[in-house]
Amino acid sequence: MSTSQDPLRPPRSTLPYDPRAEYRRKLGVLGSLGRSAIGTARSAVELFGTLGLAVASLGSPGAGARRLVRAITFSQILFTGVQAVGLVSAIGLLIGATLVIQTSLIVPAADGELLGKILVAVVLRELSPLVTAIIVAGRSGTAIATELGNMKVHQEVLALIALGVDPPRFVVLPRLIATVLSVVALMVYFSVVSVVATATIANVVLGASPLDLRAGISRALLPFDLVLFVAKGAGLGTIVGWVACHYGLSVKSSPTEVPQKASAAVVRILLGCVAYDTGLTALFYWLVARPPY
Repeated sequence: MSTSQDPLRPPRSTLPYDPRAEYRRKLGVLGSLGRSAIGTARSAVELFGTLGLAVASLGSPGAGARRLVRAITFSQILFTGVQAVGLVSAIGLLIGATLVIQTSLIVPAADGELLGKILVAVVLRELSPLVTAIIVAGRSGTAIATELGNMKVHQEVLALIALGVDPPRFVVLPRLIATVLSVVALMVYFSVVSVVATATIANVVLGASPLDLRAGISRALLPFDLVLFVAKGAGLGTIVGWVACHYGLSVKSSPTEVPQKASAAVVRILLGCVAYDTGLTALFYWLVARPPY
């Protein structure tokens, strides 16, 4: 835990808020475009700086500090992952029921094998990671941004720095690790609940055999699906924790900024998750599992 100032650290994390920095002189069209471009570049640098400082703190020395970070991480996993199991169970059950209903309406003569293929393409590859990330963003992303925003308003982050405590290590890193592990674990649980619900409801409504459903899932799954599953879980979890921490720490001094930054964090998280999920899906079908057209 060093008290020396890192030249790459954004000044907002170490200096009090100066309201004079908000004053902007009126400019023309070109000046406004330039100011907008500079502001966007500066925001991007600060955003990636939040992630970079948190990842770099993994190699910081101190056994006592590592134990404290581990304890904070476990408490965050309890809130982010364990306490979301009930909500994930309900949504996974409803998704499985919806899949059976829609399949029976579109293809009335659908058997268990076809339903298994649809389950892999729709639920395991798409809905499982994306819906889980949205649940975690709605529950924990808002809470993280609000908590860190209140810490900034009450000068708690500045107090940690004054005491020689590294905020990226003790504030950002535990929440980042917790969201990644929680999203991956909840994705697995969501997939299991959806598969079981689909098999049960399909057997009752359509008379589909669970063995046929299993055969359809086995034929549709590819070895690279595991890579896609882990890549989506780790990436989406990183986006949730990273963006929520960044927007929480971007609060300056007013309590009215806290809900604004929390709302902005959730919006950016959802946009980032959808873009990341779509990009990985397109890359997967382009390189690995090209569908026949």
